[in-house]
Amino acid sequence: MGTALVLEAWNRRGVAGQVLWGLLLPWSAVYRVVVGIRNWLYGSGLLTPRRLGLPVVSVGNITVGGTGKTPTGLWLAQSLRRRGLNAAILTRGYGGRRTDTRPATINPETARAWLDEPQGDLLDYGDEPVMLSAIYGQTVVVGADRFRAGMELTREPGDTDLFLLDDGFQHRKLARDLDLVLLGADCAGSMLPAGPFREPIRALRRADIVVVTGAHQRWRTMLRGRFDESRIFFASLSPRGLLGRTEDGLKELSLGELAGSRVLAVCAVAMPERFYDAIRECEATITETLEFPDHHSYSEGDWREINRNRNQVDMIVTTEKDYVKLARFPFSTGKLMALRVEMSVDRAEELLDRVTDAVKKAASP
Repeated sequence: MGTALVLEAWNRRGVAGQVLWGLLLPWSAVYRVVVGIRNWLYGSGLLTPRRLGLPVVSVGNITVGGTGKTPTGLWLAQSLRRRGLNAAILTRGYGGRRTDTRPATINPETARAWLDEPQGDLLDYGDEPVMLSAIYGQTVVVGADRFRAGMELTREPGDTDLFLLDDGFQHRKLARDLDLVLLGADCAGSMLPAGPFREPIRALRRADIVVVTGAHQRWRTMLRGRFDESRIFFASLSPRGLLGRTEDGLKELSLGELAGSRVLAVCAVAMPERFYDAIRECEATITETLEFPDHHSYSEGDWREINRNRNQVDMIVTTEKDYVKLARFPFSTGKLMALRVEMSVDRAEELLDRVTDAVKKAASP
């Protein structure tokens, strides 16, 4: 089922969308019951999550995609590092091609060297883990069994103080010391598969912190009276620079390079409109777009298609997670650029105080 058709059903647009939504609705009811039973089993103590030897902070959501989990997790890791706490990101490596189920740790030095000369199978662990390690210097642990993956890292001596559990709100097999839940543009709709919700809104009662990254005013109204306002924070993504290969190697350039430029925008993300808006915000003109499925693995044929009109644009702009997949292809120096974005959080220090307190409390004997 295509993404466009799914969105039509979720938004009940047109006759086809309404019919498909009606057909999917009974399955949503089944899904809701299954989720409810699972949550009851954990809530009643009949199922018990396993605990790692280090504090765990979960970054998750209650909808499918589009809430900014990766930028938020990255912002949190870098902010905690400035407070003297080193976080390792624990992820399943969604989109990776690896069939080996053993956990793997992506080391920043190894990943950065790979980015300078891409070869081998590092991308088999997934595009986002490679991006986080190669571009941002984060230690990333990849494994379908995230408890086992975390245990592998804690067996080795190191300077890790905590784990950030990526997309962890529904991963209840692993105990966490703080649940941070993101709320994005989707603030109404049905449960999967007839809508974008993984859990009902009442599941937010399990959250310690809620960060709203989209539809701010609508969520503000919906959460009022349901959730302690001191635990509700608001955040947004904004462009911060360009990353690309220059004659001096891999460099970050200012956003001013985009102003007045003709751009071919290339991406394989769930919601490309935000990416396009960010480019236009930098006063660039998008002359053409090429969209691929989320977490797409680029082929040589894709590279030829991207390069087809390279002389008609000033630069080819992509996302950071797409950049690590396209870096192995021979683009002209300075032609392929990644738009770097960063999360901006209101009352950031207050949020970080809450996370830091939870981590220190969990780490104390």
